[in-house]
Amino acid sequence: MNTKAFGCIFCLLIAAMAFCPCAYGKRDFLRQGIEQYRQENYEEAVELLVRAREAEPGSSSAAFFLGLAYKQVIDYGQAAKHLRDSVSLQPRIKEALVELVEVLYRMPGEEPLKEADKWLRVAEREDIFPAKTAFLRGLILHKKGRNLEAISSFERAKALDESMTQASDFQIALCYIKEKDLEKARARFQSVVLFDPQSDLSGFARRYQDMIDRQMERERPFHLTLGVFGQYDTNVVLKPLGPTFASDITEEESYVTTTTLRADYTPSIEGPWLFNGQYRFFGNFHDRHATTHDAIGNGISLAPGYSFERSALNLAVNYDHVLLRQPSYKAYAGYLRTGPLYRVLAARDHLIEVFSGYMRNRYYRDLTDEREDRDADGIAAYVSWIWTFKKDAFLNLRYEFQDDDTEGLWWENHGHHVSLNTTLPLTDKVDLQLSGGLILQDYKNNHILLSDLDSRDDTTYQGTVGLTWEFFKRTRLVAQYTKIRADSNIEIYDYKRSLYSLGIEYRY
Repeated sequence: MNTKAFGCIFCLLIAAMAFCPCAYGKRDFLRQGIEQYRQENYEEAVELLVRAREAEPGSSSAAFFLGLAYKQVIDYGQAAKHLRDSVSLQPRIKEALVELVEVLYRMPGEEPLKEADKWLRVAEREDIFPAKTAFLRGLILHKKGRNLEAISSFERAKALDESMTQASDFQIALCYIKEKDLEKARARFQSVVLFDPQSDLSGFARRYQDMIDRQMERERPFHLTLGVFGQYDTNVVLKPLGPTFASDITEEESYVTTTTLRADYTPSIEGPWLFNGQYRFFGNFHDRHATTHDAIGNGISLAPGYSFERSALNLAVNYDHVLLRQPSYKAYAGYLRTGPLYRVLAARDHLIEVFSGYMRNRYYRDLTDEREDRDADGIAAYVSWIWTFKKDAFLNLRYEFQDDDTEGLWWENHGHHVSLNTTLPLTDKVDLQLSGGLILQDYKNNHILLSDLDSRDDTTYQGTVGLTWEFFKRTRLVAQYTKIRADSNIEIYDYKRSLYSLGIEYRY
């Protein structure tokens, strides 16, 4: 007889036995149900054990195993019903008490938790499986938010039964997360991994460790970013495209070394108050035109604020100061921006920022024509939309407006700047960065280089594509290409420029 034929006959025999009460006695339903349960055929076990209970309603064993089977198929309501019977019928099954508590703990709502607490007190009073009982007490306390008491219960479970060490440490780590003690939580997850590195629980613990590492890095009050880049600039001196002013300009290309430093301070403050501060530095050092174009900049930002749960209001203050080599370093410019900044979480993964305030620009240089004076007071404003549409990916659309009320007539203008930026993860370590921008500047007054009926009008286009590769922890290799096209109706301000950059950025 072949295997297929034998299988068919075997199934027919089983079916005949299942639907013919005369095939075996009442106890056979229970015996077969228990056998199916042990083989992890839980749906089949439920069917047989339901018939066992119908045949013997007073059997605590049938109630107990049916409750266990329902627990395995995640039907906690039915599981609780039959496990209650197994602790009420005679002979009472003591194992059923802790199983009932666990099932009730897993059910949603306050009433099942209250009932679990009631049965757990019975188990504690009768000293039924003390280690398991202590562990369940910890679970219930944790669910109630009493995390420190829960930790004590899990520690007791470990002391009573060494085999519960890994599970208890895992739960203790979860309690420490709730208590926002990430250092202790990470140490406990490490204990879980070391206890049995190959277990499923160790796999979960490693994922929690990674999550905690990222959270701890975000919550550190100090963050430091250091970058060193080599750059090739095709038009350092902004050589115009037209022949009138460009004929005598040569060697406009140059290699540039750029260093950047940013230090952020965001302390954790109890209550709704907020604060963040930042210091930033940059240095551009050229192979050519060093004595006229090397620059060093320093900046500081302060933003005290108040949180309204889903939104926050800050007073933003930003100041940048630039030194230009001429041929020694001298003060070149200072830029101040200050005003209210409002952020709101408009929807899940969508953040909106709105800023409007006062701006002040100062340029420290001698002028031969007062109409060229670029010192300005005015208004600066922007609105920004940030969408974090997937893990480690975002899209940012931003519009800025700036009104430069300059001292010199030739520089008074309204500026409109629209930009779009996105970061897309290609792999766990490699990100693609894309950005584009459009700047429209409408100047208010006639210029000496234009007719009496015209005023200066500039449109600047900029696009950037880049790749970042985190080849070592906190250290990234950054490659970028930027194309700039300034389109002006005054020839001297009309130019093209390309920037090729490659460097290393370290974050701590």
